[in-house]
Amino acid sequence: MRIVHKVFFTLLVFILITVSAASAADTVQPKSGILHTKDGIIISYDHYKEGSRPVIIVCPGFFNSKDNRWMRRSVEMLNSNYDVIIFDFRGHGKSTGKYTWSAKEYMDLDAVIDYAKSSGYKYIGILAFSLGAAVAVNEAAVRSDIDSMVLISCPSRFQSIDYCFWEPGMFSDLKDNMECNWQGKGAKFSNIFMHKEDPIDSIRLIKNTPLLFLQGDNDWVIKARHAKKLYDAAISEKKLGIIKDGLHAERLLQFHYDEVKDLVLDWFSKTIKS
Repeated sequence: MRIVHKVFFTLLVFILITVSAASAADTVQPKSGILHTKDGIIISYDHYKEGSRPVIIVCPGFFNSKDNRWMRRSVEMLNSNYDVIIFDFRGHGKSTGKYTWSAKEYMDLDAVIDYAKSSGYKYIGILAFSLGAAVAVNEAAVRSDIDSMVLISCPSRFQSIDYCFWEPGMFSDLKDNMECNWQGKGAKFSNIFMHKEDPIDSIRLIKNTPLLFLQGDNDWVIKARHAKKLYDAAISEKKLGIIKDGLHAERLLQFHYDEVKDLVLDWFSKTIKS
């Protein structure tokens, strides 16, 4: 019996080591670096690259850096099919400057897209959250080299953001921040009254970039009417997905991961050439 136990234990250890080695091999380690915007801000990025594949740029929302656990989950979701670049907007994470509430952040995304193109990517998609989605819409209105976008909890106008602090979703967000010990959270921000382009105006200028709007129907910050207005105003190929019982932005990944993953990957597979 001792011999049997030793053989069984040896086989078990061998299997665990093999599985661990395979998992480690499957994990792509990012190349980290910095970029410079036209106005002199340093933008920190992580680049997950495996080979000759299209790239998806992940744009976090306000108060989230690329180290936020749900932003990292979005990278995991995409990286099985695509290379991924995720970055910190100004005033977040390891980037410098102060956040301007979508007024100047287009220069941050501009620098990242230019970096992707200089890295040889012919096909570029964007997955963007909340105010990061607002920046993506404004940027796509003036660029013709974005092949597809997924916009999660995108506001139609900054002045129309809801901020229903009394709703359960706000307390759920606070609980999540405390549970992760505020890792990947926080921002340095500037004047909130700076002039901003409104996505509802920019969306009409996007002619050739397919747009998927994803929205939770229990979002306490940006209500579903925002996504519906943007969808109605869009003139390019488009789709609207309302997630039942869904909360704000990255929280859709937390509670509706499989549904969001299927929608996002299906959209990119149909709209980005490979």
